[in-house]
Amino acid sequence: ITVSPENTTQTCHDCGFVMGSDGTEKLTLADREWTCPQCHTHHIRDHNAALNILEKGFQKQQKA
Repeated sequence: ITVSPENTTQTCHDCGFVMGSDGTEKLTLADREWTCPQCHTHHIRDHNAALNILEKGFQKQQKA
């Protein structure tokens, strides 16, 4: 299954908050770790993106 990786690094896997919204700045490539301003979960950027991509894959598979 192929999924779009768009915003997977910018989206909190726990609560769905997207960095760059609600007055926050988007993460840069130099930002390797970040804390969600909404739920305060600390993320390692690549791990968070991997969880989001996995979830997108599960959702896409269920629709098929």
